[in-house]
Amino acid sequence: MSDETNPDLTGPLTDQKDPLLSLSNISPNIEVYPYYYHMNLPGSENDCFLRKGTVGKLIKAANYLPQNLKLVVLDGWRSYETQLSIYQAIKADLEEQNLTQEKIQEEISKYVAVPTRDLTKPSPHLTGGAVDLTIADENGWVDMGTDFDDFTEKAELEWYEKKDKLTQQEETIRDNRRLLRKVMEEAGFVSNSVEWWHYDYGNRRWASATGNSILYFGISK
Repeated sequence: MSDETNPDLTGPLTDQKDPLLSLSNISPNIEVYPYYYHMNLPGSENDCFLRKGTVGKLIKAANYLPQNLKLVVLDGWRSYETQLSIYQAIKADLEEQNLTQEKIQEEISKYVAVPTRDLTKPSPHLTGGAVDLTIADENGWVDMGTDFDDFTEKAELEWYEKKDKLTQQEETIRDNRRLLRKVMEEAGFVSNSVEWWHYDYGNRRWASATGNSILYFGISK
């Protein structure tokens, strides 16, 4: 596995063969809803971007879906400014709960990476290899049990897998999460245990989970 603290600077960091690509109109089976742009977060744009290689995997995943379904991308490559805004908002929310600083750091580390401009030690979304997404049918986004960016236990990928005696609605939620996970993993992504919407390809998390070398370090637009 590549050493992320001492990367080959002639490789992933400067490789223009795998640049960031816009996801708008990239596939009839993929919609784009730039969530943080609609929330007016600093550094966000009215589009979503991923590395070229990651886009290819995403198109493959979308093609695995039944014909009446589409992937909806909520976030991909994320600027430092947007990452910082998300981090500060979550930290402020935790501080209002009168938690100790140790507990705050423990909780925040589950859901959001520390913002950095260091392309050799990037947060997952700074690599262009992390994507947040859901599924939509003809009636809109399907039920996944929680909203995007819901930082509760119910957002855990296998929450409904572990729950006993599911209601019919809960079975639907479980099946929707299963489907998203199935198509994304078959396309080459790895899942995130605490966020049903988050998947990685080519970055450090993906490399750690698969045993492959890191393909993507940080990239600037």
